[in-house]
Amino acid sequence: MKKFDYLFLGAFLFWHVAVPAAPSFQADKNLPSLGLKMRVLGNANPEPLPPPKVHSYTVTRGEEKTSYDAFSVRELWYASQHAGQWRDAAGNSMIVAQPTVQLPKIDRQFGDADHVTRDTYEKVVKTSEGALGAASSEEALSAWVASFTGTAPTGVEKLRTGQNLSLTDALFFPSPDTKTLAWVFRVKVRTPGGQVKPSGWYATVLQVNDGSPPQKVRQEFEAQFFKGVAAVSPTAATPVNAPKRAAGQPGNPPPVDGSSISGRDDAIKSIENMEGWWYAEAANYIFLSNIKGAAGKSLIRDLQNTLPTLRQGFAKTVEPFSDKEEVNVVRIFESKEAYANYVGEGMEWSAGCWVPSRRELCILSQGAQGTDKAEKERTVVIVRHEAFHQYLFYASGGIQDAVWYNEGHACFFEAAEIDAQKRVEVKESHQKRTLMNNLDAAVDNIAFILKANHAQFYAGDEKTRNLNYATAWGLVYFLHCGTSSGKPTAYANILTKYRTALKETKNAETATQQAFEDTDMKAFQAAFLDFWRKGGTSKRFRVN
Repeated sequence: MKKFDYLFLGAFLFWHVAVPAAPSFQADKNLPSLGLKMRVLGNANPEPLPPPKVHSYTVTRGEEKTSYDAFSVRELWYASQHAGQWRDAAGNSMIVAQPTVQLPKIDRQFGDADHVTRDTYEKVVKTSEGALGAASSEEALSAWVASFTGTAPTGVEKLRTGQNLSLTDALFFPSPDTKTLAWVFRVKVRTPGGQVKPSGWYATVLQVNDGSPPQKVRQEFEAQFFKGVAAVSPTAATPVNAPKRAAGQPGNPPPVDGSSISGRDDAIKSIENMEGWWYAEAANYIFLSNIKGAAGKSLIRDLQNTLPTLRQGFAKTVEPFSDKEEVNVVRIFESKEAYANYVGEGMEWSAGCWVPSRRELCILSQGAQGTDKAEKERTVVIVRHEAFHQYLFYASGGIQDAVWYNEGHACFFEAAEIDAQKRVEVKESHQKRTLMNNLDAAVDNIAFILKANHAQFYAGDEKTRNLNYATAWGLVYFLHCGTSSGKPTAYANILTKYRTALKETKNAETATQQAFEDTDMKAFQAAFLDFWRKGGTSKRFRVN
């Protein structure tokens, strides 16, 4: 049994400075999917919930190998209960949820990990006896709060609802973690026949991180939030809060593969109550963004028109191991703060990253709403680079590729251009300047690059990493363009040999060794040096 989980990233540094602010709850919002009018955390931005982390397993029975995607039971359950969240500049957060079922208990399927397939999870939930409804006891609701917050309440307090005629029930659950404040409530709903009945249960969880006294925050919340919360008809809710396609952008139907449909649906659900977020679709792609105005729509429109074609170029250059189609999720953020909060600690310095375990490509738009042409082009370059990582993950069936091959091709396709006839051509990229300024060092670096793992490739200072990127790009460019310029060489089949070996061995190190096993490395380095000393080739690499 084998598990794969790794990360590709871009290196674009920025600083993030938080400005403290006491929590407030004054902005009324209509949330259509919830059927609620409510007040959210003041001066806060909507924050999409990352999709459940994917854990890929290969199970061997004799000579037969079967691969599975599995998930944490709690993450699948949490995502099903979660309905929206907001975060302010001081790090305070507000989460809204719909308690519908208790965290299910499912027998482990994969070793010691609490991981199950999505189908298994859904089957168990359908037959579960843990559904929460009008008759649910305070004890049952307390158990749900414990599972959702990760902290068992120390009791339950029933709140008065007299100040709000729309509220039927409100419960507060004290926690040993005083920074975690949790409430469960119901509101009055009018039926089409004119009758009034209680709604299903809702929950609100606050995380107080700015040093404000939790008791004071609780008082403010109960005075402001519960005073204004009420049921609204979904048809009367403000349309901007509903996930929607960008205007004028018809969507293509997603592939029929079940996991792809789930990924698309999860992506749309993640922005269901996020004001300012919207989505657009293209063949094999779904784009999620909160970039405002015409600039954001223009960027996404360009990506809709080019990425599917570029993906075809990827496939003709690097043949996939199977015909399975996937929906590629691309999430583009307008602000550094929102991007940093979403990708999490350790990735907050980047401006783009492909996260295989989340099956998402996350991008930070370069510049204020991408209004400047140069800023827009920088964003597109990042997308092209990371989109190749995304493609290669699926094309290799989740097998981890050699870093020289992966990063080299990602840098290679940064400079791709698509003409009016939908033909993809690749020119020399900005990496050439670094390569030419450090050519002798790059030649010496080839042996290291071919053996480097991810940690080794990204280690060192910025100058070292830049040389690694330039060497990988120069190597891949040489293998594509230096061996197809009318002078066949012994190196013409190295890339093909690598892919064949990777498919057979499922091991990047072994595949690299087999690809170069008949290569005299000194002669190879000399040919590489001669190619670049002559300036490379002015002939563009045409993909299709």
